[in-house]
Parts: sequence; structure tokens; C-alpha cells
Amino acid sequence: MIKLLRVDDRLIHGQVAVSWTSFIGADTLLVANEKARTDKMMQMAFNMAKPPQVLLSIKSVAGAAAVINNPKHADRKIFVVTASVEDALEICKNCPEVKEICLGGIRKAEGKKMIERQVYLSEEDLNAVKEIHNLERNVFLQAVPTEKVLNYDEILKEYNK
Repeated sequence: MIKLLRVDDRLIHGQVAVSWTSFIGADTLLVANEKARTDKMMQMAFNMAKPPQVLLSIKSVAGAAAVINNPKHADRKIFVVTASVEDALEICKNCPEVKEICLGGIRKAEGKKMIERQVYLSEEDLNAVKEIHNLERNVFLQAVPTEKVLNYDEILKEYNK
């Protein structure tokens, strides 16, 4: 069962590894990112950051979709993390089970607008958010479980200010 898909360009760090994983009751962290899949240093850091009782799997986006769609993982409580909205969209297109997408940590960069202090979106990001929403998925923004939630309409409103 997919508990949540989070977009966070830092992938696994304190907010993800501790706050979100325990809040949603995940027993598996599934990182969907090609660079992390091939970078031994990132893998070592992620293994050190995750709670000891949580399984960590690092796959490409296509590999993560295959894990999500594999019925042998149906009993797992999977928390999926991607680094980009575009990767989240790709997973949503291929995995109907993914229903909740949390925008959490997308850093400032050229051409991006601030939505909240930890989330900046480009026009391409926003288009991907719209596509995810059009797939009838719940897209929201929330840095940590204890902070307020911005829903899809509020994200659009902030972008268009």
C-alpha cells in the first residue's frame, strides 16, 4: 500500500526520514531517483538517515513504478520520495495506486516562484502539478506533518500572485 508520494529535492533527510515516515506509519522508504540509484555516497547517507526499522529501496523512476505495481509488495506501507514534480507525474501516470502527492522541499532556482518558504515551482513544475491533479490525485503542499496544508487551489493561487 502506498502511504504517500513526496516531492523533495533533498530526497532523504530528517523531515522525511523521521517526521514523515513515522507520521504516515511507513515501513518502507522507496526513493525514485536515477542519480541516487547509482551514487554509492548518497545510498550510504540515506541508509544512515533512515530509521533502523524501515526498509530502504533506491530505484530509477521506472524501477520504483515496477515496485509499486508489484502485488508482492501489497502488504508493505510504502513512502515514495522523488526529487522532482516531473518524476512524481511519471509515477502517477504509471501507478494508479498512488493517490496522495505532497510537495515538500523544492529549492529556489532560476525561473522558479516561491509558493511557500520551502517550495519553489517553475512553470514546468506547475504544469506537472496540474497534470497530476487532472489524474484525480490529491496534490498538496506541506513541509512537515505539524504545519498547515496548502491544497491544489491554494498552490495555484500562490503561484499566480
